[in-house]
Parts: sequence; structure tokens; C-alpha cells
Amino acid sequence: MKYPLFIAAAAIGLLTSIGDYLYTYGMARLPVSTSSIIIASQLAFTVVFAFLLVQQKFTAYSVNAIVLLAVGARVLAMHTSSDQPKDESTKMYVLGFLMTLAAAALYGLILPVAELMYLKTKQG
Repeated sequence: MKYPLFIAAAAIGLLTSIGDYLYTYGMARLPVSTSSIIIASQLAFTVVFAFLLVQQKFTAYSVNAIVLLAVGARVLAMHTSSDQPKDESTKMYVLGFLMTLAAAALYGLILPVAELMYLKTKQG
């Protein structure tokens, strides 16, 4: 393994661990229905970051997947009323929401960065 690839892989591992922490903390503060809706946005983040970083083209399949995912998340969201737990403060609920959203964005960034890493180091 070449040294630049090693450094990039270590950085991706660090980003993954940060994403895992954010996701775990967010899951502890949110109900499953809310966190699943938020984490479903990971696909949209992945498509945007792939488009920006590795010039991945939008296809009918990727647009269809995003639309179906958005519809599924909306259907799930329609069946939730007040989802904030009674013993949870609003500050901690919002913090959990933001941390889960950050985890989805970070997970959406990791795959395009890994592809970019292999393209830049020219190593399969």
C-alpha cells in the first residue's frame, strides 16, 4: 500500500468513527421513526457528494432511488405524532436531531471520498 493511500484510508477511518459517534448519540436522543427518516437522507447526501467530488452523473436509477426514498420517508413521517420523548428536553432533542443529520451527511461523504482516494492514488 502506498503511503498516500494509507493516510487517506486512516482519515476515512477517523471520519467513520466520528460518524458512528454522531449516529449513536443521535439515536439515544430520538425515537426510531425520526432517526430513520433523518438517516434516510444519507442517499441524497451520497448522490450530491458523488456529483461534486467524482463528477458522477445523475441517472434515471439514482433519481428514482432518491424519489422513492423520499416518498418512503414521508409515509413514515405521516404516522408520527409528537415524537419527542416526554423525559427529553427540547435542547437535547434538537441536539440529537442535528447529530443524526450530521451523521447522515458524513456517511454520505465517506463513499465518494473513498472513490476519490482510489482515483487520486491510482491504486486499485
